[in-house]
Amino acid sequence: MSETDSGFFNQMKTFLKHRVLMTQLEWTSWNDNALHTITKNVIKHKPETILDIGCGDGKGVIQIANCFNVNCSKIHGVDISDASLEVCRRKFNVIKIDLEKDDLPFRNDSFDLVNCNQVLEHLRNYRQVIKDAIRVTKNGGYILIGIPNLSHLINRILLLFGIQPLCIALDGPHIHGFTHKSFLKLLMSLDRVEIIDFTGTVMYPLPYFLAKIMSKHFVGLTGYTCYLLRKK
Repeated sequence: MSETDSGFFNQMKTFLKHRVLMTQLEWTSWNDNALHTITKNVIKHKPETILDIGCGDGKGVIQIANCFNVNCSKIHGVDISDASLEVCRRKFNVIKIDLEKDDLPFRNDSFDLVNCNQVLEHLRNYRQVIKDAIRVTKNGGYILIGIPNLSHLINRILLLFGIQPLCIALDGPHIHGFTHKSFLKLLMSLDRVEIIDFTGTVMYPLPYFLAKIMSKHFVGLTGYTCYLLRKK
């Protein structure tokens, strides 16, 4: 392939990635999807206390808190990364824990809203983390869980050609892969919670504008799914 052809293909690849698929909006898409899922369902009982499990840089939980005018002193986050905790410590309360070994260091029925977005796929004991999230949620409170969807449209296509799905890359950070249907079944089996809503976002290889439309009707084909639970 000549340098001219190589340059052309690189330009086309960049155009498709950033102008058609708009992959640069991936983080914003799953974060905004979680925010939309909460705000459209949590209307009457607005949260006053929030826990973010795997808080990262804290941007996601701050956005949620701002929507409900929650004071930063009422936000708590847990993470294992010292760098993330250092950033978040300037904004809200944080505690360092290893979710693989430690229980959440909070009393039962402590929070109105518990957020756990894009975390469970990194853990071996994800079931225990879900149960612990329910434990620290107040009766009538909400648990928001977001995961990458193994049955994403692009993953189905890749598997047809014997290629490893994106969300469980061999050398990637994810330990588990969940399909929307299997994860929904898991949530339905839990005691003391009811599923309020579930939504999805991103649908590669569809163009961004088309994916936004299709994701509303075919959640099981989206790249990231989000589930809102309420504790009974």
